[in-house]
Amino acid sequence: MITFRRYPHVKDLIEYYANDTKNDSVLGILTNGATNQNDAEELSRFIWHMADKMSIDCNNNKQVLGHTDNSEMLPDVEYEITLYLDQLGYINIWDRISDEENP
Repeated sequence: MITFRRYPHVKDLIEYYANDTKNDSVLGILTNGATNQNDAEELSRFIWHMADKMSIDCNNNKQVLGHTDNSEMLPDVEYEITLYLDQLGYINIWDRISDEENP
């Protein structure tokens, strides 16, 4: 199970959007951890798609986890995912996906 120690609310946010988008792969990664490069890539891509979905939800005044604007959580998400994937040796995947999603 992935545990985010500094910002535990990051897991709540990722779980919310994984459930909202019916992304069973990401839910499995949250439960079992990223066990290979494919998991690291799946999680990395999901995070950036989640950020896009957060913006859409905010623009539509959709309340998520008690707030309509959760953009203040994005630095926390980036911190936790960077730390997690770096500890697993997959920081290069996170960096590559981040560059692709944010040219």
